[in-house]
Amino acid sequence: MPVRIEELDALRPSQYDLTRLIQMLVELNRAYAAHSYLSCIFLLRAVLDHVAPVFGFNTFGEVVNNYGEGGRSFRESMQHLQHSLRKIADSFLHGAIRSKETVPTKMQVEFRPAVDTLIAEIIRLLRAAGSP
Repeated sequence: MPVRIEELDALRPSQYDLTRLIQMLVELNRAYAAHSYLSCIFLLRAVLDHVAPVFGFNTFGEVVNNYGEGGRSFRESMQHLQHSLRKIADSFLHGAIRSKETVPTKMQVEFRPAVDTLIAEIIRLLRAAGSP
């Protein structure tokens, strides 16, 4: 994802400040490299909540259900993020402490292809809107 981060950093959209998105992705990469999978799943969920306005919607669920420009493959990748990633993240974010716990594994936070697809579409949209 470093290439996508560089692409985002090179953009200068007038409507959106990408600072927080870029920082979340930088921290996501660090957390993944450090095997901090709780941090990964939390950051991934935060990214989903953060980017919907770029697509013209208020929530990522609305993006999944209504965004038509990305085609079928994009939609299916975003459905995977919405349904699988969000459920996994929510189970760790909102679950109260129990007598026995587990933490997410690398396998549970492996959403790189779909996240890359999401970031690529954001870059495409921002470039189409006039960003370099």
